Amino acid sequence: MLEIILIIIALSVLIIAHEAGHFFSAKFFRVRVDEFGIGFPPRVFGKKIGKTLYSINALPLGGFVKIFGEHGPSEDTPLDDKEGEVSFSSISLSRRAVILLGGIIMNIIVGWMLLSAVLMIGIPFHLGVNEIVENSPAASAGISPGDFILEISRGSDILYDPISPEDFKEFIAASGENEVNIVIQRGEEEISVSLQGRVNPPEGEGSLGVSISMFGVPREGFFSALVHGARETADALGTIVKGFYHLLSNIFSSPEIAKDLSGPVGIVMIAKWAGDMGFVFFLQLMALISLNLAIFNLIPFPALDGGRVVLLLVEWITRSPVSDRVQTAINAGGLLLLLALMIFVTIQDVGRFF
Repeated sequence: MLEIILIIIALSVLIIAHEAGHFFSAKFFRVRVDEFGIGFPPRVFGKKIGKTLYSINALPLGGFVKIFGEHGPSEDTPLDDKEGEVSFSSISLSRRAVILLGGIIMNIIVGWMLLSAVLMIGIPFHLGVNEIVENSPAASAGISPGDFILEISRGSDILYDPISPEDFKEFIAASGENEVNIVIQRGEEEISVSLQGRVNPPEGEGSLGVSISMFGVPREGFFSALVHGARETADALGTIVKGFYHLLSNIFSSPEIAKDLSGPVGIVMIAKWAGDMGFVFFLQLMALISLNLAIFNLIPFPALDGGRVVLLLVEWITRSPVSDRVQTAINAGGLLLLLALMIFVTIQDVGRFF
């Protein structure tokens, strides 16, 4: 239970980092920020510094930032402010776009920093299981994707971790139909299984019906890790963009694709699994979640940062701001759709993991 609470806190930190991106961007352009909150009301503690209230709230599920004038000129009142802070709606469209995209930029920076930290720490190399073929010897023995192979033996012949994929395949080929013992690591647990390979397996399945590869990250120096981390961040962002494009372009023609979506419950369970694998794996997963948050918020959908940037684009084209009422209606509709999606994927997650 404690580790799940820590995981929820870690995920909340990523959301707070997103809001901090909006906060720092607004402060950079001297836009007044009325409140920066950790968690959601009811408020537990608050301290006002300058014109900004910094609050800690009872629901520790992220955070929020209230920017003066963010919801249109109707909020504008004369600012009696010696520090020269201004309203969000009074600044240029380009500066407003930067503030709206500040959260996305911050999530990308956090993802980059976490991936760089993973490279600095390094991950020991282990032989890992990628996929298992149904009704194969590996499936019957209870081996699962994500398991690490620590040892394989046949009589007095033993291979110890780290085992290369080539050595593993040669060992299995030499074993024929003889029984082999495999010690796997699943989370913090070590499990020993026995199985027999197939001499004439179906084409493409292999003797055991298991797909394997080496998992690990070599340790790098500080500057090398930052450069390599930036490349990995760019690669990950490209992969995530392709994934979102595939999802959005096929969701209506192939509704079954929605079965692969995960919500908060699924993310917590996956994070728990990554935490069981080790702290570095958990950092790596947090980095990928941060980058996913960045791309998700960039989608031009109402209530998301990308949708709000689209409204700025409409204002630029028409030379007239979108009315408060229209913005409120669009964002409310977007929030309802996002809430419905969250309920749907949460129900899926509960059925999948419990």
